Amino acid sequence: MDAAVAAVGYRGQRRASRAPRPAPGAAPRAAAGVVALVVPDFTNPFFTTLAEECADLAASRQIPLVVAVSGKHGERDGGLSPLIGGSDVLGGLIYLGMSRTDERLARAVADGLPVVVIDEEIDLDLPVDTVTVDNYGGAYQATRYLIQQGHHQIAHVAGPPELSTTQDRKRGYLDALADAGLAADPDLIRHGPYTEQFGASTFPYLTRPGNAPTAVFVGSDIVAVGMLGAAELHGIRIPEDLSVVGCDGIRIGQWLRPQLTTLEQPVAALALAAVDALERAMARREAPEATAGGFEPARTVLPLHLVIRGSVAPPAA
Repeated sequence: MDAAVAAVGYRGQRRASRAPRPAPGAAPRAAAGVVALVVPDFTNPFFTTLAEECADLAASRQIPLVVAVSGKHGERDGGLSPLIGGSDVLGGLIYLGMSRTDERLARAVADGLPVVVIDEEIDLDLPVDTVTVDNYGGAYQATRYLIQQGHHQIAHVAGPPELSTTQDRKRGYLDALADAGLAADPDLIRHGPYTEQFGASTFPYLTRPGNAPTAVFVGSDIVAVGMLGAAELHGIRIPEDLSVVGCDGIRIGQWLRPQLTTLEQPVAALALAAVDALERAMARREAPEATAGGFEPARTVLPLHLVIRGSVAPPAA
């Protein structure tokens, strides 16, 4: 975790109660204590950018913040469980995980730790605020754009099937095809991890004679990066032979050749909504009488924005 802490510039304090005092004129903080941001990994630039946004926003509000890496399936239990379990040390938790049934999260909420879940929805029925994006609407928009460009054979390279983001993006893709009167080919839907290696490995499945697609909607930019990098090895030209739309809006997409058309995540808005929601949750813990009549968790859904660049073109004749 030391590398993650250093990445956001946090300098640890001996006791959480010694949080820095607000600067003169700054808005009062809801509660003292260190806030933890849990992310799956730092190999995906989307998680890194979101962590940077949260760290900058926390610093501007005089909130000390640390980052913990849970692993893509919550397997890094040794360092994360003591952190989450130490609710007497933490002031709150922003959870961005890829495990939809993380029981450590349930225990933390039961112990009274203020928690906000962002990006990936969870299956646990917890009284916490959530901040997500409209994955269904974004996927529908991206697939519809490919259809408008003249593509009828459109593949979908998706993420792990158990994730809510994967499921919502797949539904948007399928509904966009159906509304255009196009049949989805199950052979052109591939599931796998959000890695460049998975993206590079998809071409043997997408270039079979007889059903090769002319376009693909990819559920993650980092997967699309792997596809663009491996396309030439398989004799595929992008966008002449295959148009590609990604999802996330990571910075590297602007430096690829061709530049990647993508659904851009509202990272700054995600961080702002998450920190705001966490401060409200921390305030509720400090003044429980204010919610004596009950607490209704809020669900914030932000839009995705289609950024059109050079990786999409009408299909060749």
